[in-house]
Amino acid sequence: MESISPLISIVTVVFNCEKTIENTILSVVNQDFENYEFIIIDGGSTDNTVAIVEKYKDKITRWISEPDKGIYDAMNKGARMAKGEWINFMNAGDEFAIHNFDSLQEVMKDEKCGIIYGDVIIKKEDDSLFVDVARPLDQINYLLNFCHQSSFVRTKLLVETPFSLDYKISSDYDFFLKMFKKGYKFEYINESISTFALGGISTGISKQYLKERVSIIVNVHFPLSAKILYLFKFLKTLVPVNFTNSKTIN
Repeated sequence: MESISPLISIVTVVFNCEKTIENTILSVVNQDFENYEFIIIDGGSTDNTVAIVEKYKDKITRWISEPDKGIYDAMNKGARMAKGEWINFMNAGDEFAIHNFDSLQEVMKDEKCGIIYGDVIIKKEDDSLFVDVARPLDQINYLLNFCHQSSFVRTKLLVETPFSLDYKISSDYDFFLKMFKKGYKFEYINESISTFALGGISTGISKQYLKERVSIIVNVHFPLSAKILYLFKFLKTLVPVNFTNSKTIN
């Protein structure tokens, strides 16, 4: 198969995920594309995670195992290590839903494009699956309209503007909103790019979630009228929970 251009960096962040890391690794190395590098950032796991990573070391471009300051610190490490023009974070427990990047090739060659995103397949606790369709881009002003697992970002953007360590579960939203406000081009791909299981640190609504989302909207938006408008729209999304963009699949 002809390899795609440009080079893509796939980064997997993991900490004590011996039950899920192998499936994530296999979802990367079993893809039908060649022009990629695979980086794993382990946070100093104390379970069997490192042994599983070493099992596939011949298929991994670079990997490290050392303590970090959390998931976004680890993701920043991966971005700094990446040599690809584009980067995707397929962290432990996540898997690719696509088998090749054919649909992305032309978009990635667009020099004006900074972020590519698509839909995500969500796996519920009963193993049923549904597609969460990416929402209209203007909704990014008050909520993240796609999952970071289902996105590809120009690596230089993350090197220049790393994920903030001020947030524990919402720094991806903070980053994408900043890129949107700076005018970078977002391109939607009508395809499910990743699959993830409910239950991660950013799944659901918590006090931490509310605190961080409100802080991001207030800090990024100007003037005051915009802060008030988007805070209102964000709070409006919380009750009732809206599943209108979701569709069940077999």
